[in-house]
Amino acid sequence: MARISPSILAADLTELASEVRRVRDADYLHIDVMDGMFVPNITFGVPIMEALGRLHHPPLDVHLMTEDPSRYVREYAALGAKNLHVHVEGNYHLHRLLGQIRESDSKAFVVLNPSTPVSFLDEVLSFADGVLVMTVNPGYTGQEFIPEAAKKIDILNRIRNERDLKFEIAVDGGVSLDNAQDLVNRGADILIMGAAVFRSENPSMVVKKIRELRR
Repeated sequence: MARISPSILAADLTELASEVRRVRDADYLHIDVMDGMFVPNITFGVPIMEALGRLHHPPLDVHLMTEDPSRYVREYAALGAKNLHVHVEGNYHLHRLLGQIRESDSKAFVVLNPSTPVSFLDEVLSFADGVLVMTVNPGYTGQEFIPEAAKKIDILNRIRNERDLKFEIAVDGGVSLDNAQDLVNRGADILIMGAAVFRSENPSMVVKKIRELRR
């Protein structure tokens, strides 16, 4: 059964508490942390995480799009990050970084940008709890889905089966009700969705439809 992680980057931030309540039945709540260095945008940080801590919300699914994310692992884990996503790009000591995340009692997900091949993960897949496949270039919400990037899900699913590994596969970027079933069929376990959830008339219905999808 598919799981869904609505991204608050697409929510109405003037009504954050009520927006979170609209997706209270989701499996996760996705938080994009951008520092304006790793990606050309600045979004959420510790104050938003602390505010979310005062709300009833799904488990937090945190994507660190930052330079040197190792600086933030313990802090975000302590603030309630169930999953922490870090990029293969630019993180030269990725094995150690994934270990730091696991030692902080969060699940360690490694992220692939659209132009990064799956082969970059050959040496760390057995140390990761999950892989996040980006199907847009990170940094902004509302971008158009890149179909070629989704082919990595097929490759990862095949590797997972051939090597008997247990990592989960997540996908983020342009995910909608139109392509969700195909992504799940390819092997995706977690669908990160922004505009398709928060800009719909009934976010809870979108959550329900995704959770009904089966491979």
